[in-house]
Amino acid sequence: MRSFKRVPRTVVALCVVPLLLGGCERTEIDGIGSITPNEVAPPQLDLVALGDCTVGELGWVSGEGEIRNRSDAVGTYEVVVSFSDADRRLGDQRARIRDLYPGESARFEVHAWLNDDAASMTSCDVVTINRWSARTGS
Repeated sequence: MRSFKRVPRTVVALCVVPLLLGGCERTEIDGIGSITPNEVAPPQLDLVALGDCTVGELGWVSGEGEIRNRSDAVGTYEVVVSFSDADRRLGDQRARIRDLYPGESARFEVHAWLNDDAASMTSCDVVTINRWSARTGS
């Protein structure tokens, strides 16, 4: 059985307009991607922690973590967590954190329904962090 690496749908959806205008830059730091790069305060470095992910009842999995805004502007975050087994990515889920002020931290939670695959989940990882500034719109 072949395994394919999926591109998160958010990247595809958010890159359509920039691609029409000349490109969509995706950066990656420590395995975490972003389409909202910032050389001074990369959003990927705003991840404080990703706690343990758990398998619940009826095919549900969940994870929680913390983000700290290290930029100098109020930001809205999108955090994408991927749930995997030993061989493949089982599913992704997104958390949105709105209006996080510079220096502030916020917890996030994600829940995904993986049906029968939930029992085989062995790991979860943050795969994307995007931060949009309320001041600049990027």
